[in-house]
Amino acid sequence: MDGILTAKQEMVLRAIKSCYLKNGYAPSLSELQKKLGINTKRGVVNHLIALEKKGFILRTGEPRGIHMVEEDDQIVYDYLIGVPIFGYANAGIPLVTAEEDNLGVLKIDEKLLSKKDGLFSLIVKGDSMDLATLEGNYLKDGSYLVVQKDATIENGDIVVAIIDGCATVKRIKENHDMVVLYPESSNPNNMPIYLDRNSESIINGKVIKVLENPII
Repeated sequence: MDGILTAKQEMVLRAIKSCYLKNGYAPSLSELQKKLGINTKRGVVNHLIALEKKGFILRTGEPRGIHMVEEDDQIVYDYLIGVPIFGYANAGIPLVTAEEDNLGVLKIDEKLLSKKDGLFSLIVKGDSMDLATLEGNYLKDGSYLVVQKDATIENGDIVVAIIDGCATVKRIKENHDMVVLYPESSNPNNMPIYLDRNSESIINGKVIKVLENPII
């Protein structure tokens, strides 16, 4: 990549990235024109030509044929969904503060995900769920979790909960007055967490996919 982007080109690039992260595909010319308030489609095309010349995108003749080019020159194709990594989920005592960090974006083939919207990723930290599996994949330290925020939660699901501002991942069991977050661990020191149903703790989403981190 080379060249300095104008303010308008930066807006166009951000709009393209935002569409990829939200929908898993590139915006159309009409969508960019409307979102950015550009008078004509030709004006949009001119910005895309400039972005392509500067190495930030590649274009094809297909509908929505805009492909992002990352800094490592790896193309983000339109069948890949970008899932932002927001931080860590404690598989143990909730210690790491649940702050939304920008740790990058997972690029996942849309065929691997049943949902595309409302997704984020966390990295497992600890061993309280090292015997738990989802679709045959263990929730071991360093694994990536793909979490759906608006999922229906049922007993036995693996969830991410926010307790005193800290994120933890556990299986959930609910009854009329209590929520139990319980581990599945090789470490006997990991114990269940018992919560009143009316506590200020938040179930932040359901884990729908576990992905191996090959560098851990």
